[in-house]
Amino acid sequence: MDALRYLSVLRLYGADVLLLAAAVTLVTSLLKKTALKRASKKLFVFLPYILGIALYCAYRMLATLSVCPITEEWCETLQNGVAVGSAATLYYVVYEQFFRNKTDGATAVLTPLLEGIVPDEHVEELARILLAECKQTTQEERARFVQETLSRYDCPLGENERAVYCNLVASYLAAFRAE
Repeated sequence: MDALRYLSVLRLYGADVLLLAAAVTLVTSLLKKTALKRASKKLFVFLPYILGIALYCAYRMLATLSVCPITEEWCETLQNGVAVGSAATLYYVVYEQFFRNKTDGATAVLTPLLEGIVPDEHVEELARILLAECKQTTQEERARFVQETLSRYDCPLGENERAVYCNLVASYLAAFRAE
């Protein structure tokens, strides 16, 4: 999708919805990096909608100085709250597509294997180390190198699980190098 299609979708919403969506996007990003850092990524699919509904509800109650938006006009409030969540999600997608610094292609192939095994702040670093320095020729040497490198990071795996995991990563590295 190109930038013009994103902008045409944003044109459908009103100014109040777009401004509230920007606030929801900022709050969601802030929560993602602080309080909800270890939360499941599935939560962040629904969080903009939940925050959008809550923020739009609060906005309408302040604008009308009554509880009518949640008692009598609840359908319109809910609809516009979901629109805020949708616009916030769209803002995030535009940011991810056009503005965010992406990881280089080489480390991107290894990061899904490392996520959840090492702390998030070390995933990129470990992927770069493994891809750059893992030049061993045999499977055992690669697995040993992965084991030694992984031991420098806080890893929740037990000894047997770690050995299987290191063999998996070593095999993946060998397949990636063969391409």
